[in-house]
Amino acid sequence: MGELAIETRGLSGGGRLSATKLLVLGIVHLSGGAHGYQVRSELQSWGAESWAKIKPGSIYHALKKAATDGLLTEHAELGNSGPERVLYRATARGRDEMVELVRDGLRRTHDPDMLNASIAMLPMLTRTDAITQVNERVARLEAELVVQAKWREQPNRDAPEHVRDQTELWAGQARTELEWAKSLSKRLSEGAYTMADDPGSWRAVPDHLKMRA
Repeated sequence: MGELAIETRGLSGGGRLSATKLLVLGIVHLSGGAHGYQVRSELQSWGAESWAKIKPGSIYHALKKAATDGLLTEHAELGNSGPERVLYRATARGRDEMVELVRDGLRRTHDPDMLNASIAMLPMLTRTDAITQVNERVARLEAELVVQAKWREQPNRDAPEHVRDQTELWAGQARTELEWAKSLSKRLSEGAYTMADDPGSWRAVPDHLKMRA
């Protein structure tokens, strides 16, 4: 159980960075191109500072890093009466990276920031792909609950009392998340969301962000 605790703590920082990267790439792509302040304003309107713990400074850092990595292109524009601005557009690599980040966030457990970002960008996937990733999450949670059940049946008597309480907390969270994931998989199978391969998806709508309102 100690290994699980280490894994959970270790993912928190990296997951937040990945969540910021995913949301930044997603908004730039869905908007067909955006300036930094537009990306920031859009994320603020979604309340991302609360549910993905994204700070304004990290948004601009993520944009510059994505451009350096070839995931976005930078286009200098002169403002009407202000300083030069940079317009970002997603590259083919950026779109591929975005889709893979959504997949990873859906199937990875113990990373709530990344899960929240992946749900926000869920329509980037085809329906079959999304169901596959959510079902992978279900399988991982079920496997974790089996391990946790065995640990409770044969507990380490030398483990501190707080570790036993942590185990019960994680088990309760996993059970709740498992039911949610099963429900999401079922709803996707029944047609919930407009997915990437559906008529009227982001691939066919000129103003993608309005489609998500």
